[in-house]
Amino acid sequence: MRRVAGIVAFQLKRSRAAEIPSKLGFCEVCHEEGHVRYFVAAKLPRFMHLCDEHYLKVRGSLEKALEKILREEGLLV
Repeated sequence: MRRVAGIVAFQLKRSRAAEIPSKLGFCEVCHEEGHVRYFVAAKLPRFMHLCDEHYLKVRGSLEKALEKILREEGLLV
């Protein structure tokens, strides 16, 4: 297995995946051709200056909200 770093390594460790997924695959919702995604970025409503602490609080809240949305859509169990 090749060595990975950054968000890919973090997501692999977090999901306890044994190997790196292929970049190409099928959408889990509509089953059309798609690509593997490691994170989703959300736009802020305006330009903001945030310290690391507050940035992490916002990001943590977004991750929890995203997990709830994905559970409601049946993409997480």
